[in-house]
Amino acid sequence: MCLSLALNALALLASLALAVRYRPAGRVELVVATSMLWNYLVMVPVYGLGLTGHLTARTLALVSGLFFASVYAAARGRRTFREFDLEVLRKLWTLVRLPSDTAIAALRARSLVTPFVLFTLCMIAWTFLTAYYTPSWRQWDALWYHEPIVGFTIQNHGFSIVDLPQQGGAQKINGYPRLAEMTQLWFVIFTDRRVIDMVNHLLTPALMGGVYLLARRSAEQSVALALGATVLCMPATAMLLGSDYVDTHNAAFVVAGAHFATRPTLRLRDAWMAAVCLGLAAASKHMAIMPALVFGAICAVRAVANARGRRLAGLGTVLAGVALIVATASPTYLRNWIHFKNPFWPDFKFDSDRLGIHWPGGLEWGASDAVDAGEGRINMNGPLETLLDDLYRIPYTVNRGHMTQAYEYGLAITSIVIPIVFFVVLLLALTPLRDLAARVSRRPAWRASEATRNAALLAVGLLPMLWFAPALWGARYQIGAVGIALGLVGWAAGRGGAGLGYGIAGAVSVLSIVSFFWTQPRFWLWWGEAKTIAAIPYPEREVTQAGAINPELDAKVASAILKDVGLLREKQVGPGAIVAFNSNYGTYLALLWNNEFSNKIVWVPEGPDYVDRVAATGATWTYCGYGDPLYSKLKAKDSGWEELGAVSTERWGAAFRRTRW
Repeated sequence: MCLSLALNALALLASLALAVRYRPAGRVELVVATSMLWNYLVMVPVYGLGLTGHLTARTLALVSGLFFASVYAAARGRRTFREFDLEVLRKLWTLVRLPSDTAIAALRARSLVTPFVLFTLCMIAWTFLTAYYTPSWRQWDALWYHEPIVGFTIQNHGFSIVDLPQQGGAQKINGYPRLAEMTQLWFVIFTDRRVIDMVNHLLTPALMGGVYLLARRSAEQSVALALGATVLCMPATAMLLGSDYVDTHNAAFVVAGAHFATRPTLRLRDAWMAAVCLGLAAASKHMAIMPALVFGAICAVRAVANARGRRLAGLGTVLAGVALIVATASPTYLRNWIHFKNPFWPDFKFDSDRLGIHWPGGLEWGASDAVDAGEGRINMNGPLETLLDDLYRIPYTVNRGHMTQAYEYGLAITSIVIPIVFFVVLLLALTPLRDLAARVSRRPAWRASEATRNAALLAVGLLPMLWFAPALWGARYQIGAVGIALGLVGWAAGRGGAGLGYGIAGAVSVLSIVSFFWTQPRFWLWWGEAKTIAAIPYPEREVTQAGAINPELDAKVASAILKDVGLLREKQVGPGAIVAFNSNYGTYLALLWNNEFSNKIVWVPEGPDYVDRVAATGATWTYCGYGDPLYSKLKAKDSGWEELGAVSTERWGAAFRRTRW
């Protein structure tokens, strides 16, 4: 932990040094820029070592320390160390003071915004603390591929292709973008599993700050604060903060990229910052490719147009920015193309003789007729009337399976933000006509203001994100879009006068808090529950189920591995130990690593000689599903294996320990 803290302190100083050279306009922009640069800097050594197969804790610590020190020295330029160090320290003090300054600004508002912003700050601090003590898994994807991406990278000392079954979705571990997971690895490789659910919190200042900056262009400070807090208290955001899901992490990149790309006064250095953010976004999630393309194009056009007298510099910045985005995002997509002949492996299957494209994969964009469930296709959107019915019915009155995630937008988004944004987009669509009428009539006063044109750029970026979104009912997929939409609400609040602005701020404040406490199942802990889990010693705490904390808690709020098997795993599966699994198990791979990720997991295809082939790997543990024909062979007295019990809380299969060598 001390090593991790020391390296992150160096990374923070290096990112602050670059932020000083960037010259942000204000404290909030400093926070957003520093957060983006920090994440970029810590990824450079991780990706450099990961792509070359040399990613170990010791090597990463050494290379990172040297790299951060070099960046800091290079950022100084020709300034004296004393002068530069003092400025960096002043910026550091600004960052340290920001939470208290935010609280003071909220107290000065003396409105409904005051308790809401204070509640948001406390919520972030509380969920950050409990994320360390609570082994949360929230939903299946965390154990399915997010955490296994971290585990296999540590196991293989890099990004080498993992031998995995084709069915069951395990290939997501090979093919999905991994920058957010590698940010989790940046902490886990020096510590253990306890910190993996805390990483999302580190980007909350950037996410709230990005929305604040978008809204503050037109709205009052207290209104912008309320809108920034709204994106964090949206149930889809708040419930995933204490997990290893990457949606909130990715949303911070998207919102920051939108801010820098549409900044009212675009400098060439802003285009560089936009490229950093959009590159991080595309490298962390497939869905971020669309906002990266749209806001990248907006930024490129503006950079060239604004570089009057410096067109070559503007064009060079655009070309360099494109190269930066491609270089940041390409490792996963390029590797997928080389190994699987599909940059979007394993999901997106596409065949076109006319274009000469034949990408193998599991799903086409819209091949299925199951429009309400989206099964068998990537585009999982159903009819618009079904979506609207889900959004505006009384929350939690109907369970529609995974599409019930529509409730996770919360009342503030569905009741306030979506209706306002609908009318805002209609009004902004008239901006070109308004400017045309001003030119024809020669009345400059009719022309749209700079704030309106700026808001129109946000709308231009938002609409393609929504149009190409594969699952609008999934609120967690749209956190970045919601952040941009809140920026448009800020424009409406500023144009409609103080009364409208304060009314919007008060409404989203109340409805956000209501939605937070209404969310089902409950994803946060009361004080007594936190004391209960914190009192359990490690490693028993890390394998404790929710029922031991409070019988009313949902199972996904705590450990997915059963306590008895989990404790045996920590005792028997040590560094270098091998755990085998077959093709019928590709969902909960995360449970087969110990808390330090120091053992190894191998796939052994099923077959008549499975027991012998598992023995040949040197595995000490193996997993087998209860419905698997191999289960009876492993359970036989002369198999050389001893059944230890069910692994997961859903009891799909059992772990076996080797008894004969």
